[in-house]
Formats: sequence, structure tokens, C-alpha cells
Amino acid sequence: MLTRFKILCLFVLISIGFNSLAQVAPPPNVADTIREFEIIKGPSMRTVRLDSLTTLQTIAGGAIIKQETTIFSSDSAVINPTTHIVEAFGNVHINQADSIQTYGDYLKYIGTEKTAYLKRNVKLTDKKGTLYTQDLDYNLNTGIGNYHDGGKVIDRDNTITSSEGTYYADTKDVYFRKNVDVIGPKNRIKADSLIYNMQTEVVTFTGNTSIKNKEVDIVTTQGTYDLKTSNAFFTSRTSVKDSSGRIYVANTMALEDKSGNAQLEGNAIVRDSANGFIVTGNQIFLDKKNNSFLATRKPVMIIKQKEDSTYIAADTLFSGLSAFVNSNEMVLQKDSVVKDSIEIIRARDSNNILSPKDSVLNFQHGKISDSARNVMHIIDSLKSHRADGAKNPGLNPAQSITVIDSSKMISPPINLFIPDSSVVDSSAHVSTLNISDSIKVGDKILKGTVNKADSAVRYFLAFHHVKIFNDSLQSICDSLFFSAKDSIFRLFYDPVIWSGRSQITGDTIFLYTKNKKAERLYVFEKGMIVNKTTQGFYNQMAGKTINGYFVDGKIDYMRVKGSQAESIYYALDDDSSYIGMNRATGDVIDLYFKNDDLIKVLFVNDVKGKMYPMREIPQEESRLKDFIWLDDKRPKNRLELFE
Repeated sequence: MLTRFKILCLFVLISIGFNSLAQVAPPPNVADTIREFEIIKGPSMRTVRLDSLTTLQTIAGGAIIKQETTIFSSDSAVINPTTHIVEAFGNVHINQADSIQTYGDYLKYIGTEKTAYLKRNVKLTDKKGTLYTQDLDYNLNTGIGNYHDGGKVIDRDNTITSSEGTYYADTKDVYFRKNVDVIGPKNRIKADSLIYNMQTEVVTFTGNTSIKNKEVDIVTTQGTYDLKTSNAFFTSRTSVKDSSGRIYVANTMALEDKSGNAQLEGNAIVRDSANGFIVTGNQIFLDKKNNSFLATRKPVMIIKQKEDSTYIAADTLFSGLSAFVNSNEMVLQKDSVVKDSIEIIRARDSNNILSPKDSVLNFQHGKISDSARNVMHIIDSLKSHRADGAKNPGLNPAQSITVIDSSKMISPPINLFIPDSSVVDSSAHVSTLNISDSIKVGDKILKGTVNKADSAVRYFLAFHHVKIFNDSLQSICDSLFFSAKDSIFRLFYDPVIWSGRSQITGDTIFLYTKNKKAERLYVFEKGMIVNKTTQGFYNQMAGKTINGYFVDGKIDYMRVKGSQAESIYYALDDDSSYIGMNRATGDVIDLYFKNDDLIKVLFVNDVKGKMYPMREIPQEESRLKDFIWLDDKRPKNRLELFE
């Protein structure tokens, strides 16, 4: 009896326990399953019980369901209250608080995660752009959607396609991956991957990318590009080829489409095949519209030739296009006063107009800084001028010529002084100069005529610590000016030229070239030639001016003029043995060279001199005044210019 009583009590306790559990967690009710989803419209609804634990709510004839602020509509729908999953079929539309609209033919929606899986003819739009795909996973809570089997975004005039992509509703970014193709009214972009912002229309690159439009062809791996303005900023090694065929490369680059300006930073290279030069430097500013550049931070320019290219290094290099002045309407005076124009630039340069803050890292959306632009405008005002021999007695050599251009000029304006053709040798090449700007001479304003054929002549300027190297000739000076109009290198401030074993110095030197090779030179004031013999003696000739001529890149003949021209020459006998040192003066000294050796010296007019035997040469007589041998400053190879 006791055992049977215990069993009965145990059965009663178990029954009470089950009843308690039944009161705490009652079985789900069909009406309660809709509390997650509110059915707004359901013309034909029915409840389908699959088993004791699963009941489905079906809606046909056009379903509208709401979850919080999101409304789902479709031709038909099925709600699973157990799993909190909605499946919708036909004309699916998700309205997310009237901000983001999503469409498709099929939807599977997990209510607990707020994640929608849409298939077939999927479209997502947020009033900024529209995403099209056949398969989209979209989290309504985070606003992040993914497609994995091809998609397309149409935003204003831009269409972007890729194999995979991720949409971010909060930032309006779309991250495109694999086979990315951007087609716009201005640009065509192909990339491994990129991020596009539908508000700003700015593209951010994260892989191999090519950009093409009518102005540029760009290859890069990292940076940003504004599809509205075509401004760009690249932070990895980038290569650009513009519509003129010019190529530029740099570690960091900013491009401004409207102005045509660009700034290159870090191992920058500009290759201009049309004009036959290459420029390298750690900072280069480009003005595409004016076809000019400014290179700083160890720049080097290479003038390309088939056999013997010329390398030019300086603290600053500038190149632009110039129009010229017709000398029939304007007198051009004084040869070396062109230096005064350069002196103004040098003074401005020394005042740090181009400061370290003007780096590409401070630019936003590819805009060139004002101070850097000012330097370009200042230097761009400098024009190359030479005379065709016309004279105007009304002007004197002290008068200056000022280019008037109010849109570019920065006060005070740059004075441009123009050489008198009578200063150079009569055999020198003479150019006709034309310019469209007004010219101020003293208090008078003169107008130059435009010669359209000469309106695009390239010139180069170099400032401070200039070095020139090619295999046959080397040079140093403080400042340099070169014009493609006459192919003359104008060397200012303590210039030195070396050719073979000869050194040439003077106040100013003009080096004339033909087919990019040295043809002749002209030394203004304080000219001196030093020729070092194979035995270590120094032949020396000094005068007011020097004219020299080259053959195959080597000195062939030179004429020293002055009152009086001086010479120290170590004479040889027929056996090429030194017989003594001849120190002499004359109005003119003619020098003849062969294979870099001085082989003959001729004196003209009022000749005075003395011959000293080799063993009786006074030490004080073996050097001319101002003699100096500067071989330690001579560029020894092209690599030295890049150091």
C-alpha cells in the first residue's frame, strides 16, 4: 500500500509541474504571430498548419505588410511566425521609411535580423542613384547590401558595373569589386576595385585602375577622382598621358581639370616627345593650358639626342611658350641686361615664394596652391627677346622693356632687357621677335605685332647651381635661359664651359647650338680660355670678348678680342717638344685646336710679347690676372646631376 501511495503522489506532483509550465509558456496563437509583422492589406488570407508547431499565414491578391517603419508589398506573401520569416512573390517592393526603395521578383526576409534576400530584376534606389542586380542581400538595419553575380549602378550620367559590390546606405558609398567599368559623359574608367560616392560623385581607387577621357589617359592604383570636375588626387605611383602626347609620372599627383594644372611629388618625370625633352624632379608643377612647367627639388632636364643627350640640373627649372617682339617697331638694346630679368626672379626665389607648405599633400581635390601659381605666373612673364639689327637712336641701353599683362603680373613687374644685335659677332644668327603684349619703354607704351607662326616658341629657365653635361661639353653657372627660337643657351653669373681640356669663363656666355649640338659660343666681358696641356701646363688667353666654333662637338677655332687681349702660350717645336712660354698682347688673338689640343696661336695688330725658355719662366709670369682652374667643379658624369 505504501509503495502505491508514493507512486500516486509522484504522479500528482508531475501533473502540477506540467500545469505550471503550461501557464508560463502557452503555445503560440495564430493571432499573436502577426505581432512581428502588421498585415496592412490581404484580400485573400488563410492559415495553414504544417504540424503541431508550425503554422503559416498566406496572403494572395496583393499583400502589404509592415514591420516598424518598413513596408513590404508584393503579389503574394507567406509569413512563418515560428521562424519570423516572410517570403514574397511577384512585384516585390520594400519601402524603407520613404528613403530607400528596393524592388525584385522574389523576397526572403528574416525579421529577427532585418535581412532581405532578393532575386531576379532587383533594383535599389535612394534618390541619389539606382542599383540593378539579379541577386541582392540587403540588411535593412545596417543599410548594407551585397551582390555577388554582377551589378550596375546608374547615378545621374554615370553608369558603373562590376561582378561584385557592396552598397552602404548611410554614406551613400558603393564598393565595386572585380571587372569594374565606369562609363560617364567625360570619362571611361576600368578598375579592379573602387568606391563610388553617389552624393559627391567622387571615385576612390583601391586597385589597378585606368582612366581615359579626351584630355588624359591615366594609370594608377590608389587615389580619388571627381567625376563632376575631373579633378584627381593620386597617392600611389601614377602615370598620365595627355592629349599632346606628353607623359608624366610621380609617386603623388594632383590634377585640376578646369585650369589644366597638375602637381607632381616624389620621383616625378615629365616626358615631352614633341619638344624632345624629359624633366625629372621631386616636385613639378604643370600648366597644361599654357604648356609650361616649374620643377624644383633637385630637378634635371634631359634634352634628347640620338647619340649625345644634354643633361641640365638646377635648383629650379621652368619652361613655357613665348611670343616675340617685332624689332621693326621696337628697339632692342644691350646684350647682357637680360640678366636683370633673371635677377628679379632669383631675388623672389630667395624669398621663398615657393615654400614647403606648397606641397601636394596640402592640396584638396587637385587644386594648385596660390603661391605656387604665382611663381609660375611671375616666371611665365619673362620673354625671350633678340634683335634683328634695327636701331632706334631715341632709346639708350639703360632703358628697360616691361611686359604688360594685368591678368598675370604681380607687382612690381618684371623688366625685360633685350640685347643689341651689334654686340654679337656679325656671323651670329639673328631672329625676328614678335609679341602681342604692350611694351613699356621708359614712359612710352609701344605695341608689338603678332607673328602667329612664332607664337608658340618654347623657352627654358634655370636658376641657381646650374650644371650642364653631355659627353662633349660641360658647364656650370648660376642662371640659364634657352629659347628654341634661336637654340642659344644664355649662361649668366660666373658661367664656365669645359670642352675637352679647355675651360672657358666670362661674365656672360651665349652657347649657340644646331641640331642640339654645340656650334659656336660668344663670351661677353672678362672672357678667358684656359687649355691644359697633356704635360700639365696652362695655355691662357683673356680678352673682352671671345668667339668660338665647334666641329663635331669639339673646339675648332676661337678668337679673343680686347684692348688688349692677353695670351700665355707654351710653344712646341716640330718634334712636339716644349721650347718655352710666350706671353704676349694684341688687339686680336686667333686660336686653332685639334683633338682638344691648342696647336696654333696668331696675333693681330699691335702685338707685344716675350718668349721665356722653359727653365727660365718666372712664376709670377705664368698666370694671367684672374686665372683660376675650376676642374673640381666640372660635372664628371650625368649621374652626378641627379645627386
